[in-house]
Amino acid sequence: MWLRIWFAHLLLAAGFAPVGGTTASGAEAGSPAYRIVVRSRESQATPVKSKTSQTGGGSIVIDQPSADTVVIHMGGSAAAGSTFHCSTAAINFALNQELEITPTREGLRPPRIGMMGRLIGTLTVTNAEKWQHAQGRANQGPASATLWSGENALLSVDVPASGVACGQKLAINNQCGPCEAAAAAGCYRLTANFDVSANQGKGVWHRQYAVADFDPAPQLDPFWADGLKTFRAVPREEFGFTLVVRVVEDAAATVR
Repeated sequence: MWLRIWFAHLLLAAGFAPVGGTTASGAEAGSPAYRIVVRSRESQATPVKSKTSQTGGGSIVIDQPSADTVVIHMGGSAAAGSTFHCSTAAINFALNQELEITPTREGLRPPRIGMMGRLIGTLTVTNAEKWQHAQGRANQGPASATLWSGENALLSVDVPASGVACGQKLAINNQCGPCEAAAAAGCYRLTANFDVSANQGKGVWHRQYAVADFDPAPQLDPFWADGLKTFRAVPREEFGFTLVVRVVEDAAATVR
């Protein structure tokens, strides 16, 4: 329960580490009982495009604001427009991260680990005229992560998929967790997946857009400005899929 309270304070204080931010040492964080050591990883952000389309961003950032906390951020955007041909754009994210939990001193109670996932972004598809064939879609695929201990799934978060069709617009701020479980010092594996996509059909006489925007700074071309203007005033510092993993010392059992 205390771990969930900590995650709540993290959200209220907007305590997610900035993407690309500096790393705090364990001493600065108050010498936590346990620390998370970030080991080997495999991570890919794979853009796919066809015809009149563009992808922006496509980053996977692993940050450690304190010795007992790891923050992972995935961000990217996909935009597709109507021309004489159908257009598609997508970015697929995959992460396989090895972690190790180690005690910082002797005489500790066993560790307890928690995880939380949050997804922020926008989906926009412009209207098509009745006489046009352009039928666009913008989608955010499932954003999921699992913490493995050997072959056993210890914790999982799964933010459900969302999508919009022609003329629809959607701002997303979804959260899964926090969830927590008893743990032990040793090695763990974190797997995570996320994807965004946009597609647009033929539209000869008028430009149509489908945009899935989940990146703090996607650097999309001005060509897509009409597809982004609906949510242009939305703060975007935390756009993307963010995972927070934290380990603490388990609380002493209550004597009755």
